[in-house]
Amino acid sequence: MDELNVMLFIVLVALLTMTVGFAARERDWGIALIGLGIVGVMSILGYKMYITFGGV
Repeated sequence: MDELNVMLFIVLVALLTMTVGFAARERDWGIALIGLGIVGVMSILGYKMYITFGGV
């Protein structure tokens, strides 16, 4: 799988997670999903650094 496709998949999953979390923001697990989505979006930076500095 191409690196761009992997990054797009990560963004899609993270944004979907944040959307579900935002819809349930009154509950504790909704806030946790928003946080998990933010971590997912930030993981793209780590993945890009992995590709650039010594990965695939």
